[in-house]
Amino acid sequence: MGHLIFSQQEEAYAALVSWIEANGYKINGANREVYIIGCNDQDHDVYVTEVQFPVS
Repeated sequence: MGHLIFSQQEEAYAALVSWIEANGYKINGANREVYIIGCNDQDHDVYVTEVQFPVS
């Protein structure tokens, strides 16, 4: 899992996928995003999202 700021979304996804692969895991399903701060807030700079990937 990782937390990301909306403006860093692409960078955060790439880093998370790299970490998963570098540590011998394989993604085995669709990711999901859990909105910690944001979603209904229009200020994208304050968004914080938890990204989850199922792995094996």
